[in-house]
Parts: sequence; structure tokens; C-alpha cells
Amino acid sequence: MEDQWDTREIIANGQKIVSKLFYALYDLANSAYTIIVVTFITSAYFANQIVGNPQLGAAYWQWTAGLCGILVAVTGPLLGNLADKEPKGKINLLHTFTIFCILFTSLFWFAKPSVDYIWYALIIFLLSNYFYEAAVIFYNSLLKSCSNENNIGKTSGFAFALGYIGCVPILLFSLYVFVLPDTIPFGLDKSKFENIRFIPVIAAIWFLIFSYPMINYFKNHIEYKENSDPTPVFKKLIALIWKNKFTSTGKFLLARMIYSDALIVLIAGGGVYASGVFGFTPGELLKLAIFANLVAFVGVLLGGYLNDKISSKIIILTCIVVLTLCVFYSSIIAQTKAQFFINVMVISLFIGSIQSASRVMMTGLLKDDDQGSGFGLFSFSGRITAFAGPLLVGTMTFFYSQRIGLLSISIFFILGFILMLFVDKDQKNKKIP
Repeated sequence: MEDQWDTREIIANGQKIVSKLFYALYDLANSAYTIIVVTFITSAYFANQIVGNPQLGAAYWQWTAGLCGILVAVTGPLLGNLADKEPKGKINLLHTFTIFCILFTSLFWFAKPSVDYIWYALIIFLLSNYFYEAAVIFYNSLLKSCSNENNIGKTSGFAFALGYIGCVPILLFSLYVFVLPDTIPFGLDKSKFENIRFIPVIAAIWFLIFSYPMINYFKNHIEYKENSDPTPVFKKLIALIWKNKFTSTGKFLLARMIYSDALIVLIAGGGVYASGVFGFTPGELLKLAIFANLVAFVGVLLGGYLNDKISSKIIILTCIVVLTLCVFYSSIIAQTKAQFFINVMVISLFIGSIQSASRVMMTGLLKDDDQGSGFGLFSFSGRITAFAGPLLVGTMTFFYSQRIGLLSISIFFILGFILMLFVDKDQKNKKIP
């Protein structure tokens, strides 16, 4: 009998390991969208070649990211609650939104280098980014399905780390096959920027290939509990954040609502800032992205390990301090490409860790039946004021400069830090210093 139970335990542990690996593969899959479209390649191509004015293009891009944030904020909690109603609701909706994101991402191929395609490119960015962000709601809500209280930080950190390191091959492939050579495969014309326009198609294919194993496995091999909670959706959502006063979840979401505004700007505006202020070329942007992902890989693995040793609150506060200093350095001090490059490496070391720690903290604050609704609110908190960061940066960039625009986001980090000090419980409901 003892041997039988040992065998069952070995099988159960093996299934947990497999589920964690497949969970992390989705991070690898969707990171291609972020790194190629949102941050480095497509954003810079839009500003420089479609708009033809880096400063104005950066403003348009940030304003569109802000509008997407509003849409995600409004619909996120409702989508999350919808996912909680059915046992497989989260994975089914993840599948649907992933496919839509992939389809719209591939349509960037048709965005030609002309001002006539400004609206087309912005609409495609808005739609693809909305489906990406909505899919992340359901993805985050599944973290607890493949981990336990003792290793949730490592699971989240490993997923983020695989996403960062997994982007390096696609970046290298894009750089050495489609950007640097004089002769491009498939007869693509560099003079028409067809090589740059094709890179989002590569990202879409990558997203499709590496998201399928996780979606298929979680549909067929993960057991989901029935949710019999009859509480109306809005009452349930309010109860998560307010019970005569702000709950621990409510305090955390309020703090995250502020500091995530600055994170959105750093992620969505990195490429256009590097090209507009420091003159990075597409090839140099890809090299910057490659090194940034390698550094982020190390940072997020270390952060995931520390997350299970110390509180998520301490990790988040530390990351905010470092990222604020980096914003000041990039906007005021850095004058050369080398200085900016080094600063981006420091940002990369901490930006993944704060995202991973935030996901871990939220997961631990929620009951199993509330993961979808909770991460809908998590998305809401990260997006309800998400227009504020891009809108502020876009406006300051439009009237002054990209440097002033970047500097303006420091206020979100400072306010987020102050609010985070009032979060009094971590994911294990223990007091945090």
C-alpha cells in the first residue's frame, strides 16, 4: 500500500512539473508580441517610417496604449467573473483571446511606410494589444492551478524568465535574417521596409506555436473545481476590495494601479524613446532587446526565488526605488547610446521582478474560486488609470520633448511606493514590515 501511495505521489509531482513547464511556455509565447510589437520594432517603425516624426509618432503610440488600457480596465473584471462561472472558463477564454491577438498581430504586415497608414496601424495596435492584455487576465488566474503556496514565486518567476530568455532566439533570427543582410528571404524589399513589416508576422507564428502546448494541456489534464458561488458579479468584486474598509487586496490593487502606469510607459515606449532620443537603428534596437532579455532572465529568476523567501511587498518596493532612479538617469543624465544601454540593463534586471512579484502577491490574496474575478480586478487596477501614464507622456512629449515625457512618469512610481507602504499583508496573510 505504501508503494502504491509513493507511485501516486510521484505521478502527481510529475504532473505538477509538467504543468509548470507548459504554463511557462505561454509566457515564452506571448513575450514575442510585447518585445517585437509593443516595445522595440513595430513601435519604432510606426514612429519613424509611418508617421515620419519620432516625437509625434511616440505621442500617437502612447495615446493608443492609453486607450487600450481604458478598454481593458472596463471589461477586465467582467471577463474575469465570466471565466469563474465555468470550470474551464479561464482556459477557454484564454484560447479565444490568444487566437484573436495572433490574427491581428499578423495584420501589421499591411502597414506600409506612409502617413496614409497611421490610422490603420493604430487600430491594429489597439485591437491586438487589447486581446493580448485580456488573454493575460486568464493566464495569470491559472497560476494557482499549477503551483502551491511554497513555490508560487518560483513558478511565476520561472514563467517570466522563460519568456525573457525565450525571446532571444526570435530576436536573433529577426536581426540576422531580416534586418542586417542585404538580401532578405522571400524576396522582401528593404526599401519598402517589408523586412521590418514581416517581423510581427514572425512574432504571430511564434505566439501560435508556443501557446498551443499550454492551452491544450490545461484543457485536457488540469482539474478545475465547480464554482457554486451565487453572489452577483458586482457585489463579489466589491467584496474583494472593500469590507467596511479597504481589504489587503484593495490596498494592494490601489498601489498597483499607480505604479503600473509607469511600467506601461517603460514597456510600451522603450523603442520609440531609444530611436527618437538616442538614434537607435532597427538593428541596434534588436541588439538592445536581446541583451535586455538576457539580463531580465537573470533578474526574474532571482526575484522568483526571493519571492518565496521574503515578502512580495519588499520586492515590489525595492524595484520601484531602482526603476525611479533609472527614469531620472535616462531622462536627465544619459547623453550617449552606451549610457542609455547600461541604464536599460538595470531596468531589465528589475522590471520583470516587479511584475512577477505583483502576480504572486495577487494570487496569494485570492481564494481558488476568485482567481478569475480577482485577476480581472488586477487587470482593472493596472489599466483603469493606464491612460494617465501614456497620456501624460504623450502630451509632455508633444509639447516639450521625449526626455520630459519620460521624466513625468516618476510621479507614478513615487505615489505607488507611498501607497504600497500601507499594504499590511502579504500573500500568506502575515504581517509585512
